[in-house]
Amino acid sequence: MDYREIRREKKIRNRKVKRSITIVFFVIIFLLWGIYYLLQSDLLNLKELEVYGNHMITKEEILRTPELSIERNIFQYKPSHIKHQIELHPYVEEAHIKRKLPATIIITVKEREKYAIIPYMGSFIYIDHNKVVLEVSDDYLAEDLVLITGVAFNSFKIGDKLDISNEELLDRAMEYIEASKIVSIADIISEINIDQEGYIKLITFDGIEFLLSNREDPAYTILALKEVLTNLYATNKKNVIVDMRYKGQISIRSREQWEEDR
Repeated sequence: MDYREIRREKKIRNRKVKRSITIVFFVIIFLLWGIYYLLQSDLLNLKELEVYGNHMITKEEILRTPELSIERNIFQYKPSHIKHQIELHPYVEEAHIKRKLPATIIITVKEREKYAIIPYMGSFIYIDHNKVVLEVSDDYLAEDLVLITGVAFNSFKIGDKLDISNEELLDRAMEYIEASKIVSIADIISEINIDQEGYIKLITFDGIEFLLSNREDPAYTILALKEVLTNLYATNKKNVIVDMRYKGQISIRSREQWEEDR
């Protein structure tokens, strides 16, 4: 092949490369223009908000965040900001945010559940299983929740974990609640008092009082307590105090006898 032929082929290749570069350039420009058009058009403006996982709180409460104003472009919303604002609600433990093109944002929440009630200066504090304060009410309406009395408060704030000085005793009381749920007797427990020195007092809706150790295994103790309850109900004994503070020893006395012995 002579020099002129080589030069001619080189020119052809250069023209093809330039043509390809030009085509790619125009494709990129077209794509960028298309993206810009979509971002500026109403097509991608937020039209719908879907909320899943909420039971205790309403969709309106979740969407009250200022980040979720309608008619903004869907890509102008920052999921991390929305997540943070929604999780400020005391009943929201976790939130997940997802865009769904062209115009929908999907919010999935995991709610905190009421676990117990603590009285405080005429009001009632509702907490979850992590001792986070969910709400404060003047009324005690949730009879399916156990009342925990004797809590020594330092401070509390809705949405934050309780700040108390006898936290270890509160933890033990909640372990007793959890164990009672496992053996299906939680619905008969009215109150657990942790203000006693050296033991915990559990009271049923029937008025039966159980004096429990604050050191023994709650699961074992609750199993024994359930057996004692079964025997008491079988013999129709209710106005009694059951002392289970000492491992392997169970003492059952009437309330009058207990007061006399003290």
